[in-house]
Amino acid sequence: MNSGKSARSLVCWLTLCLLATQGRADFPPLALKAVSQQQIVSPTDIANAGDGSGRLFVCDQSGIVYIIRDGMLLPQPFLDARSKLVPRAPTTYLFPLSSSYEERGLLSIAFHPNYNQRDGLGQPKPGFGKFYIFYSAPSPNVASGSSPVNCRSTISEFSVSTTDPNTADINSERVVLSYDKPQANHNGGQLRFGPDGLLYISAGDGGGQHDNQDGHAGGSGTSSPGPSGGLGNAQDKTRLLGKILRIDPLGSSGPGGQYGIPATNPFVGAGGGVREEIYAFGLRNPWRFSFDDGPGGNGTMFEADVGQDKVEEVNIITSGGNYGWRVMEGTLTHDGTAPNSGLPLISPIAQYAHIGVTTGTPALPQIGASIIGGFVYRGSAIPALQGRYVFGDYSQSIASANGTLLGIEETSPGSGTWNFSKLVIAGGNPLTTRVYAFGRDEAGEIYVATKVSRGPFELDANGKPTGAIYKIVQAQVSTATLTPAHDNSIYSDFVNNSNALGDLYSGNNANSAPRRALFSFDVTSGLPGGAQVTSASLTLNLKNAASNLNHPMATMALYSLKAGWGEGTSLASGGGGSGTAATTGDATWIASLYDATSPIRWVTPGGVFSSTSSATNTVGTALGSYVWSSQQMGADVQGWLTTPASNFGWILVGDESASATARVFTSREGSASLQPKLVVSYNPVAPPLSRRDSWLRQYYPTPGTYVDDNADPDNDGVANLVEYAFAFSPLSANSASAGLQAGVSAAAGNTTFTLVFRRDPRATDLTYQMQTSDDLVTWSTITQSSAGGAPSGTGFVTETDAPGESPVKNVTAAETLSVNPRRFARLRIIRVAQ
Repeated sequence: MNSGKSARSLVCWLTLCLLATQGRADFPPLALKAVSQQQIVSPTDIANAGDGSGRLFVCDQSGIVYIIRDGMLLPQPFLDARSKLVPRAPTTYLFPLSSSYEERGLLSIAFHPNYNQRDGLGQPKPGFGKFYIFYSAPSPNVASGSSPVNCRSTISEFSVSTTDPNTADINSERVVLSYDKPQANHNGGQLRFGPDGLLYISAGDGGGQHDNQDGHAGGSGTSSPGPSGGLGNAQDKTRLLGKILRIDPLGSSGPGGQYGIPATNPFVGAGGGVREEIYAFGLRNPWRFSFDDGPGGNGTMFEADVGQDKVEEVNIITSGGNYGWRVMEGTLTHDGTAPNSGLPLISPIAQYAHIGVTTGTPALPQIGASIIGGFVYRGSAIPALQGRYVFGDYSQSIASANGTLLGIEETSPGSGTWNFSKLVIAGGNPLTTRVYAFGRDEAGEIYVATKVSRGPFELDANGKPTGAIYKIVQAQVSTATLTPAHDNSIYSDFVNNSNALGDLYSGNNANSAPRRALFSFDVTSGLPGGAQVTSASLTLNLKNAASNLNHPMATMALYSLKAGWGEGTSLASGGGGSGTAATTGDATWIASLYDATSPIRWVTPGGVFSSTSSATNTVGTALGSYVWSSQQMGADVQGWLTTPASNFGWILVGDESASATARVFTSREGSASLQPKLVVSYNPVAPPLSRRDSWLRQYYPTPGTYVDDNADPDNDGVANLVEYAFAFSPLSANSASAGLQAGVSAAAGNTTFTLVFRRDPRATDLTYQMQTSDDLVTWSTITQSSAGGAPSGTGFVTETDAPGESPVKNVTAAETLSVNPRRFARLRIIRVAQ
């Protein structure tokens, strides 16, 4: 035992050295694209069926599985299992579901790898149409006291309907595995099929705190932290709690014959009551895990284990591994007197501390309160994210709604060392909502489930659900060019003079008297909220240096100001080299805000500013532009954006070691092309909505609202898809002839059919095909436009702007026939989901 602890301490020390540094990994800037909002109350899992349908299946904690197809939530649930869950109050059940905070409920869904697979003869493979859910059911053994039973964790198999792929057969349930647990929390609850085709299950330690209360091996009582030295459920291999389990849900070798135990499970044949379903143990609350099984992945299993009081951790799960709980919390000793069920104890690959907890050497970053496991990105839309693990934290505290998105990456393949980052997210990170779960679609793109409220049934003040599903997308890096909100010049030899509306002076005059220029910029109005500044540069236009031929080069430095100052109405005449008498509110050498009777003085005459320069540049005598740029300038702007009250701008201090070094620059009152310019590069900005999304949001503001392409809600005879193609409203009547017109003319024995249709070039998901036929069976395409491109074809004549509706176009097509003038025409519109 002692030698084991020594080895463990060495591993912990090495891990802390590797994990305590934030921000070394260069994750790309990201944004969250809303897929569904105000439709799901408490989303706990997102999965795909791997069947080529592109659908996402979302679990609501209350017991409903929804389908998101083509970015829209289908109105009919895939599965409604509410009647199978622990009931809500009022009920006679001893431990009903809470409305304010709850960890029980419908927790996950997984589809068998053969869900849509048939053999070479077209026959369904084993597992065809089968899926599995994890939920908290009432237990017939419910009891309180020294042997408490709160609920029964249940893994059940269901079948999809044989007639409707968007509906499950609720009567097909087959309970595969179930077990009682003593408390309501720490359920684990994740189901995923691994690359080996077997079903992996995460089971929490049973609940309570510290894994040593009633119902926990070696524990007793209900007080926290309870007695020390107890084994705990997570270390007790005769119990399923606090483990990762692995079974074959189609097998029969397990207890009761409802599932099989893989022969390669690490504890098969161990005896002594050890549960052979166990794949790994020593886990507190493995809320979420996943496999790196996308293109380029190696099948590694990542698990996020929710900590007790101090540390949240990410583990790589291996067969038979012991991850330390309740002996350890992350790499910290939790109960050094507790026995464990086998060494070595495996350290996490990443960890962070709770807000307000200082621990580790160096200190771990303080991020949040409860880790939420995610996925290694193996999609194609964000190449810079490839191979990196994206995960999150529930919130900075259990009571608040400000979850954080995080990431780790291996320093080099196979190195075993990992870098930790807080992701850069458009709109800011932490978010303004809680993070509940992550999911992945068939293309490998990652989604995040969030919720503002805490309880599984809580709605907002307007009676709307606060759950949401977002897709993680690449953000756009952008720049902003700002002109000063204020600028001014101050003079050491004329201490009550100013030049608020005139030129900007910096450096010494011929008598070695310094002048200094001040600038401030309204960054909160010029940059979007949550912007992460990557660089900043200031450009000044030199307009006069004729008196400085003896000093052709002068070093000039920018310093961040530490006190407010004013720009009144003073304006020096002529050259303005000594300014003019200050007016009320001007900055002067003596006063930051001048007033003839009660000026507000600088603590130090000449301005109060940082002792370290933000940027320097050497200014010659050649007129024109000079640029100051540095990493510190970007940090200055970021600080002003984060804390607007600290934004006092910069002061430009010239070379004050010699005489006649002054330079004169154009102020913000000069011509637009010569004014001072602050150029800020920042990320991220959320990418613009597609035409489809913006059209839907215009008429259906709630993201994810189901809109059937074939429906006609305004009863005008024009289906939604056609309304979209013509850039019409789906909610107000439009005449079909306003989007498609036909005409016939005859000349010299020929008949010409002229066809005009509307086209929206912004709708890059559409293909427009103008087709003709003489028998309504065989159709020929005479004009076509795809993906927003210009129309072409044998019948294309011209395209013009629809009057007053640019960029909508009117496309004219024509066909001339010399015989059989009977002709039919149709406009075929094809939409490809994006």
